[in-house]
Amino acid sequence: MILQMNPAAKPNPKQVIEQMPQKQLICDRCGNQMVLRKGPRGEFYGCSAYPKCRNTKAV
Repeated sequence: MILQMNPAAKPNPKQVIEQMPQKQLICDRCGNQMVLRKGPRGEFYGCSAYPKCRNTKAV
């Protein structure tokens, strides 16, 4: 109903993603980007070069 009254109110997903600042963590060991992962003990940041680099950081 809101979109029928104001069609310009529909957000564009790409614009929303670009506007939101994202925290980019860099691996201390190899320099690759750290990514958010889920494990049995909860969420953590793991190196994107896994299994070559097994560095992790707490959330």
